[in-house]
Amino acid sequence: MKSYLSLARNILASNRKQRLSFPYKLTFCVTYWCNYKCKTCNIWQRKPKDELTIDEIRDFFRRSDRFNWIDFTGGEVWLRKDFVEIVEAAIRYCPNLAMLHFPTNGYLSDRIVEGVKEIIKLRPPKFIVTISTDGDEAVNDYVRGKEGGWRRQIETYKQLHAMSGVEVVLGMTLSSLNVNEYGKAFAAVKQECPWLKPSDFHLNVAHESAHYYGNQGTDVLIKDRRAVIEQVRRYRDSRGVPTHPVALIEWLYLRNAEQYLDTGRTPMRCHALHSSCFVDSWGDVYPCGMYDARLASLREHEYDLERIWNLPVTKKTQAEIWDYKCPQCWTPCEANQSIFGNLFGQHTTRVPVSGKFGKSKSPLEPVIPAPLRLTQIERRKTGDV
Repeated sequence: MKSYLSLARNILASNRKQRLSFPYKLTFCVTYWCNYKCKTCNIWQRKPKDELTIDEIRDFFRRSDRFNWIDFTGGEVWLRKDFVEIVEAAIRYCPNLAMLHFPTNGYLSDRIVEGVKEIIKLRPPKFIVTISTDGDEAVNDYVRGKEGGWRRQIETYKQLHAMSGVEVVLGMTLSSLNVNEYGKAFAAVKQECPWLKPSDFHLNVAHESAHYYGNQGTDVLIKDRRAVIEQVRRYRDSRGVPTHPVALIEWLYLRNAEQYLDTGRTPMRCHALHSSCFVDSWGDVYPCGMYDARLASLREHEYDLERIWNLPVTKKTQAEIWDYKCPQCWTPCEANQSIFGNLFGQHTTRVPVSGKFGKSKSPLEPVIPAPLRLTQIERRKTGDV
């Protein structure tokens, strides 16, 4: 109960213009290794070296212990053999942790199932696992570049669904490769899992990110935006009227996704660096997964995120994001805390900017500062050293 009260206080506080003294939401990419070859993402092309060790991660959570909500991500998180230890460190050192989530491609079924059992023993707070699936068997295996992947994903989903202590959902990313495939994807899973409901699926929209996905300039993202909007709308309608807070947040995400797809602009002021941040597997801190604006390294600040949170460059970048001077996106990793921080509709007054899809109501263009990235950092991360 204490952790949920802390989360509620931070959500209410985030509705003020003044940024929080510490982010309540963390997205933490624990590895860039991946065993899939998704056509919408180039993470799999990296051969990373010198990622944070388990001891470094323990130091990080020991010194940065005020998170209410942690999303672990990758790459594929289960390619780290110490992933359960990473989760254990977060649970041990963050006393007000209320929400724990990570996605997985679901391929390593035995390792994932056994690992989730170990995590449940740690008595985490609300615990959610998303298993990625991007179509029926044929489309999924094509888009995600892994023959036999869909069968493994559904097997993992079945086994996790049978467990108590964890909520498991399916996550589908809409791109030009599968924009009209949700109906077939849902029907294929329902044949295997008769209990399936539309709310067991979560739809999001493919994005570009230089520092995270490494997929800038790819030709597989959104082409026919009207088709994506119609698919999102049909899916939202299939979920029905939201009857609890989580369903309402999902409904609001989808409704605003339609606006984002129509305009190319973030539908409300973004709370990156106001309420949340992104940390990569080398300890480099970014506003979010989409904005290639490296702020600083945990390794250079004794793994103390609060120091980086209060740096002048962090405050300056947050002010730019608040004024829509960033790449513009609407990913669930950033959208949910923006929705929570806009409970009263007070943060929708915008500085007019051009959207990434070409519409514009003003000659002003978003200001996107050059990424603060060093050559040796990039070489280390791609394994070229």
